[in-house]
Amino acid sequence: MRIPSINQNQNNFKAVNQKYYQWAKNEVKEGFSVSSEILRQLRYEVLWKDIHPQDGIDTIEAIKELVGGTGDFIERVLETFRSMLKE
Repeated sequence: MRIPSINQNQNNFKAVNQKYYQWAKNEVKEGFSVSSEILRQLRYEVLWKDIHPQDGIDTIEAIKELVGGTGDFIERVLETFRSMLKE
């Protein structure tokens, strides 16, 4: 099943979790930086297998494009998801 993208910014990604993407988008729209709570919640759902690690990676990559940058915590979460794919 193909998951349609909701805007042009997500065309490079296969499966972006809309809950977390929209949460990040709203924070950026309101003038805030993306909170670590978004990443913590996403990480929790991936670790407990509610979201597939590849979907988590795609979601974080879309959020990175949205905010135009990255940070140490984002990179650590990405590495966690990538290592889960190898298992």
